[in-house]
Amino acid sequence: MTKLSNFFRSAALSFTAALLLACGNSVGPEITTPGVGTPPITGPVLAPACTGQASWPTAALTAADAVTVDPAQFIPESQLRDWGFELDSVGLRATGDAPHEAYIDRLVARLKCMGVTDVRLEDVPIANQWLVGDYALSVASGLSAGPVPVAAYVPYSGSTPDAGVTAPLVFLDTDTVATAENAAGKIVLYEVPETSLPIAAFGLFTMGQFNITSQLAKIYTRPYLAQEPVSERQDQLQAAGAVGGIAILAGTFDTVRGSYFPYDGVLHSKPQLYVDRDVGAQLMTLAASATPVTLKLTAKVQPTVTRNILAYIPGASDELTVLHSHTDGTNSIEDNGPDAVLGIAQNLVRLPRSALPRTVLIFLTAGHFTGGGSVKEFLHTHANDGLIPRIASITTIEHMGAQEWEPDANGTLVYTGNPELGAIFLPQIQAFADAACDAFINADAGPGAVLKPLNPDGDGSARDAVWPGEGQYFYGLARITTANYITGPYYLLNWGVATAPKTDFDRMRAEMIAFAQMQLDISRLSKAALSTEGVGIATIGSGKYLSKGLCVPTPLPVSVPLP
Repeated sequence: MTKLSNFFRSAALSFTAALLLACGNSVGPEITTPGVGTPPITGPVLAPACTGQASWPTAALTAADAVTVDPAQFIPESQLRDWGFELDSVGLRATGDAPHEAYIDRLVARLKCMGVTDVRLEDVPIANQWLVGDYALSVASGLSAGPVPVAAYVPYSGSTPDAGVTAPLVFLDTDTVATAENAAGKIVLYEVPETSLPIAAFGLFTMGQFNITSQLAKIYTRPYLAQEPVSERQDQLQAAGAVGGIAILAGTFDTVRGSYFPYDGVLHSKPQLYVDRDVGAQLMTLAASATPVTLKLTAKVQPTVTRNILAYIPGASDELTVLHSHTDGTNSIEDNGPDAVLGIAQNLVRLPRSALPRTVLIFLTAGHFTGGGSVKEFLHTHANDGLIPRIASITTIEHMGAQEWEPDANGTLVYTGNPELGAIFLPQIQAFADAACDAFINADAGPGAVLKPLNPDGDGSARDAVWPGEGQYFYGLARITTANYITGPYYLLNWGVATAPKTDFDRMRAEMIAFAQMQLDISRLSKAALSTEGVGIATIGSGKYLSKGLCVPTPLPVSVPLP
């Protein structure tokens, strides 16, 4: 596979922590980076689930509102903002942990407050839930004595005893594979390569673009695009008999703290921590003298059960239009999709049943951070009961209203003044691509591109995804017609950081309204029109919103080879 296709494959996975003891008289550099560990945001600050309900519109809607949505009939921006800051206060929602389960309960309560009466919960068993306990790193003696700042832990990487594990530290460069000869019995320090690509390179996969011309020359660099190299190192360390690993991320402490990837749900037995680039450079000096180190990462592994939410808004037929997002996540923007989905539901539930050509299924899944386990369970549960064949289309929406924040010359994240680039991934289905283009134009809330699958031959697993995002599992595993809106801000997979202040809630509301219109538009298309894949999209957009703008078609043959 080429380097470029490897990049996109890594992005698709996306798109995903004691003591250091000096030995004898060996002396290492003093570790000077301030702060140890990643303290959580103080909280949570939780109001009753339906606080703000008085601000929600309540008028009964008409058949005309099902043709052209009325923006005044959607929950206000202030409600989305309140939910975003509340979710930040909760912090990391690891799949099936107590904060995640409490959030699921709150979403159920909100759906009922919105008037959605048919709300169901389906169990999702997790065979090996991995929940972190404590993690630390330090040097015990010499000039480098004392605790070492740890940016985060590598999820699912393993666990140590409470006292940690001690072994010599060895550094392996990017080109050196960990083997029994160089890594057995050692704690391996390695750099995680930073991956960058011009946004223009996405043109290989773009069917249409909206307002992104000025960004085409920009370089797209995101820390979580390195998930595949970290996964590969995990496999190597396990096979080589290493004691553990320390991964050096390319950013400063503030940009990499709380990094949570890979999140494919695959358990490993070699615990690993993340450190920032400055601490990494100092640890490399220690590794040169094989300084013994103690790495602590305690974690609990146990079977448990989480839950998917299924809520039905009856329409004129039993065919289903599905609105989807996921409930587990690292921060408020990962994922605020459920808030947008609920905002759409609050509008649709007030329409006459006869005005909805299809029944709407609100589907909020629980296992994004177990490698799509909740979608897999849904597909298994309903494999033979007739539900899946009723689905005409699925629209997954994630990471709404994202602002673009990127590191400045000092490595500090700063707001660029731009919205984060959005993308809608979907198979090459003309009618669906037109509707996706229309959604970007109608929202007029930031640049976006309609893209075909990055890895069309992928098997839909977390490590062989067809595109980044939770929606890929429906298409990759079962070839269900799916569109997946997603943004990839720099801070996406960082827990313990506030992301609501980096969210444009006006943009989020505009996107929410546009996706509501998209669902109503595609519900009038035949199931056949939404399932017929072509070999290319030559034109894009229905022309419905020409007064607001247009998508520039950028068709490329499916057979274009990657460089």
